[in-house]
Amino acid sequence: MDKKRVFIAGLAIALLSLTVVVAGCTSSTSNNTTTAPTQTSENVPMTKTTNSTNVTPGQSITTAQGQNFTITLRTNPSTGYSWHPQYDRTALSLISSVFISDPNPHNLVGVPGSQVFTFQGLARGATIITFNNVSPSQIVTEQATYAVTVT
Repeated sequence: MDKKRVFIAGLAIALLSLTVVVAGCTSSTSNNTTTAPTQTSENVPMTKTTNSTNVTPGQSITTAQGQNFTITLRTNPSTGYSWHPQYDRTALSLISSVFISDPNPHNLVGVPGSQVFTFQGLARGATIITFNNVSPSQIVTEQATYAVTVT
C-alpha cells in the first residue's frame, strides 16, 4: 500500500510540474511589435497605388515607368498561410514586402493585419500580377489578380 501512495504522489508532482512548465511556455509579457514578411488568413484583398486609389482584385493599376505602387492584402502570419506574388520580372520589380499588424493594445499573439507589397514599373506595357494564398501544406487556397499597365 505504501508503494502505491508513493507512486500516486510522484505522479501528482510530475503532472503539477508539467502544468507549471507548459503554462510558463505559453505566457508572454513582451511589448514588442513585429514587422515580419508575409503570411496570411482572414484574406480580404485590398490594394492601394501610390496615388492612394483603392483597387480590388480584377481591376487595373496604371503606373509610370520607374514609379512605385503598392498592393495590400489582408493576412494573419500566425496561421501559416502566406501570399506569394507571381509576375513578369522584366516588367515589374518587387521592392519590398512588409507585414503591418492591426492595432494590438493588449499585445495578443496571432493578431491579423496587412501584407504590403511594393512594386516598381520597369518596362512599358501591360502585365499581370497574381497573388496565390498558400496554405502550410503548400496548397493554393485563394488567388488575387491585378492587371498592371506601365506607361
